[in-house]
Amino acid sequence: MLTWISLFLYLLIVVSLIWGRLFFFKISGGTPKILAYSYDLAVVCQMLLTTYGFIYVTDVTKPYSFFVPILYLASLVIFWRSVVTAKSLDFAFSNKVGDIVTTGPFGIFRHPFYVSYLIAWWASTILFNSLLMWITALYLTAFYVISARKEERTILASAQAKQYQLYQQNVGMFLPRIKKWKQSSSEL
Repeated sequence: MLTWISLFLYLLIVVSLIWGRLFFFKISGGTPKILAYSYDLAVVCQMLLTTYGFIYVTDVTKPYSFFVPILYLASLVIFWRSVVTAKSLDFAFSNKVGDIVTTGPFGIFRHPFYVSYLIAWWASTILFNSLLMWITALYLTAFYVISARKEERTILASAQAKQYQLYQQNVGMFLPRIKKWKQSSSEL
């Protein structure tokens, strides 16, 4: 039963990511097509290997497999809350600077879409422990880190630099700033 719940949630992630790639994220002139295509290839590899794992690998009874549906659900919630909050964004490596979003998941992570993807890829990779999944998960992690840094350099070179610097001080790139949470809760 846990396997079917995990597979269902994973398929929702796949549909969500395909929807996002086709209808939510805009590819602007600053994104080299080779990067977009290599990213897509790595994502497709992760998706196919995970789906294969759920269908043909019967050993998903590892003690930590209980956490996989929870992680998948977290990935979906972060993704869709980010969609609702942001309305639309440029695809990675864009040179365009839009509005700085600081509410919803963007108030917890500066790059919540990347966080949602990383949660899904790493949950699958750890669950099925395939060499090719490890390679693609590492590639995708590097891609997100490089993309996030490039996006932030672009914003910091724009008219919104001061506002973004303040945002950077208060919100972590991929992990919440727990120190800030502790600080704000102690002020209550």
